[in-house]
Amino acid sequence: MIRTDGLCRAFGGRQALAPLSTHFERGRVTVLLGPSGCGKSTLLRLLIGLLVPDAGSVEIDGVTLGTATVEAIRHRTGYVIQDGGLFPHLTARDNITLLARHLRWDGGRIAARLATVVELARIDPRLLDQYPSTLSGGERQRVGIARALLPDPPLLLCDEPLSALDPITRHDLQRELRGLFDALGKTVLWVTHDLHEAAALADDILLMRDGRVVQRGTLADLVERPADPFVTRFVQAQHGLPGKVAR
Repeated sequence: MIRTDGLCRAFGGRQALAPLSTHFERGRVTVLLGPSGCGKSTLLRLLIGLLVPDAGSVEIDGVTLGTATVEAIRHRTGYVIQDGGLFPHLTARDNITLLARHLRWDGGRIAARLATVVELARIDPRLLDQYPSTLSGGERQRVGIARALLPDPPLLLCDEPLSALDPITRHDLQRELRGLFDALGKTVLWVTHDLHEAAALADDILLMRDGRVVQRGTLADLVERPADPFVTRFVQAQHGLPGKVAR
């Protein structure tokens, strides 16, 4: 579904993403894993056109990302960031339906789809008329997820959306989201630095360092067959791995 060919980006002379040629399969959850500054969020932003690459290309469903195609591709891509990325002056309802209203969906279509995503994201309907400042972190994140799902996009890009949540809320949302992704069959790219989160969500893991992919595979591959000493260091630095490491 997604292919990159020699994709790279630098900031101020520092290579944030080395030339990357890879692919991401349809209907699978791929976790981009690694320490801060390794290039995982840069890659995600290049895939949705928020950054322009210095070289290389992105192809999504056979369409090359560029000036003429970026808007259409964004309309078919859900994007979820930390704390939901909500507009503070809009209610939860208006945040969720923002794109649909921009695309001039009729009221009946918006209402029907809103009801669906509110149920999928397990949002209490009584929260829809509240503003983000009155919602908990977990509630804001659910609203952000519902907004991303509203146009029923085939692709979801998630940039560390759970990192600011407390451990219990984070664990509950990880479990719910894995079930949701399985049920909907979406293609998901999920950015995190947390190995436990990768274990909970991933079909496939790309471990990154200094703008490069160090190893790709399952968690079992990283734990049992590390391709580089850095892989072992990264795994050992995060204690208390789940007993079941293979999906």
